[in-house]
Amino acid sequence: MSAIDTSTLRPATVGRPTEPADGPLATADTARAASEVAGADRLPIQTGPRIAGLAVSDGDSVLTQDQVLDRLGLRGDQFAGGIFSRCGVERRHLELDDDFLDRDLQGRAAEVESRLLRHSIRAVDALGIDPATIGTVLSSSLYSLGLPTIAHRLVDHYEMEPTTDKYHVTGVACASAVPLMRMAAGTLHQHPGRDCLVVGAESMSSILTRATADDPRAKTVGASIFGDGCAAAVLSADPGADGPMILATQVHQIGGTLDAVCLALSEQDAYLHLVRELPDLAGAGLPGVAEKFLRRHGVKHAEIDHWMVHPGGRRIIENIQSALQLSDEQTATSWDALANHGNVGTPSIFYVLKDTIERHRPQPGERGLAVTIGPGVTVGLMLLQW
Repeated sequence: MSAIDTSTLRPATVGRPTEPADGPLATADTARAASEVAGADRLPIQTGPRIAGLAVSDGDSVLTQDQVLDRLGLRGDQFAGGIFSRCGVERRHLELDDDFLDRDLQGRAAEVESRLLRHSIRAVDALGIDPATIGTVLSSSLYSLGLPTIAHRLVDHYEMEPTTDKYHVTGVACASAVPLMRMAAGTLHQHPGRDCLVVGAESMSSILTRATADDPRAKTVGASIFGDGCAAAVLSADPGADGPMILATQVHQIGGTLDAVCLALSEQDAYLHLVRELPDLAGAGLPGVAEKFLRRHGVKHAEIDHWMVHPGGRRIIENIQSALQLSDEQTATSWDALANHGNVGTPSIFYVLKDTIERHRPQPGERGLAVTIGPGVTVGLMLLQW
């Protein structure tokens, strides 16, 4: 567990700039006009919210794919063995001891809530922030089995101001990062001088169960890639804060794909059902969506210095890489996140962003584009500038 250095983080001192319908940026026409006046190849330095701190928290238990096969009773299953070996995952943080696996979903509820809160606190602690500077807490998970929410629990744990706003987003999963940051940016003007804390936490262990003879193959596929994870980020309007600035965001829902990703749930069992065509659906229209998004903000494909692709699975990365004509080097952080953590749902893209910052040390003026894929099927795009 580590965090981006937040020693220079200061509370916001100015209000948030006017925001168009698709993100916290000055209008594209204004930006292009300013660029033409300046005669520069890149957009001028913008003002807007910055991701001023980012940290992750992982569980203590790390399991290889072979160990997960054993824990779930899939050892010797030819289909499972093939899927587990080809999906791009090498190890994951999962808590699958015998006692936990013996319980039904209801019997796990209290422990799952405890795990989510514990990892949220560890990630927030790693940020090293003053809780008094937080005006809003946003939390998100695939689903939460109890009340109060993670956001409520964090406000209580850190003894934040009673007037601190708190919201919890559920069911958006892998596509959560972009709407969460959009929402976070929108809260900054509500609490001038205070930041927004965003926490995404998943216990994918909570829905993993031992194999039975009647299991559909979709359950086995899901069991091969998902892992536990948590990320915490601070969004600040302070123009002196470190971290990448969010120039623009957009979500694009692909029509007729609601059944492509869904949670199959019963009293005894649960699993994420992913249709085989999901990677193809995600990649099919992506070039046009991404190009239009970038063009609207005066940015060319070649001007993106850092690509952050959702590590949702081997075929997800491959299809996005092919659709956007990216090299293996440009998607290396996504492949590493998949190999070492699996698909951790809500916080997935934050793992890739954190690794990108620590590995590549983006320089002032460089840009990045985060691409998320989640239920809906929804494509999320977030344009960043350092």
